[in-house]
Amino acid sequence: MDLNGLIWTKNVKPIDGEYWAYESISIINPDLKIFALHWRNQEGKDEDNAKAPQEGELMILRQYGKVTHIVEMLNDRLYREKNTGDGFNIYRLVQVVWITDNWHNPPENHKLFDCTINFPRFGKAIKLENIHAFQERWGKEKLAFQQHVRNVLNIH
Repeated sequence: MDLNGLIWTKNVKPIDGEYWAYESISIINPDLKIFALHWRNQEGKDEDNAKAPQEGELMILRQYGKVTHIVEMLNDRLYREKNTGDGFNIYRLVQVVWITDNWHNPPENHKLFDCTINFPRFGKAIKLENIHAFQERWGKEKLAFQQHVRNVLNIH
């Protein structure tokens, strides 16, 4: 698996009383594992953040201090829903590249990133290069980080 585009991370949270977000994914295409990754959009302030990841780039999804998914951005289009009531009314189409096979104990953030990062709780996409602790640990060692991710997630 090519992790060259692994440059983003995003905190996600479940809705509708589920414990994990996107565990039982409402998959648009089950064969390809494509689903809608939502952003909160309060007064249109989060649209630029939702548009920032480019087609083909990869994003690590985190929740409850655990890593649960790696997804690929399928295009550069921002989609809108009406009347969601929860404020999560914009989304991007993504394809699952990796998903935990152990929902009782997904990998912890600090194990995947090999450093302690105090992530903000908001659900905005963050470029890994903009995270100080990540840069201190990995710097320009992009290939070493990708290999570390492969090892931790058992990706071959």
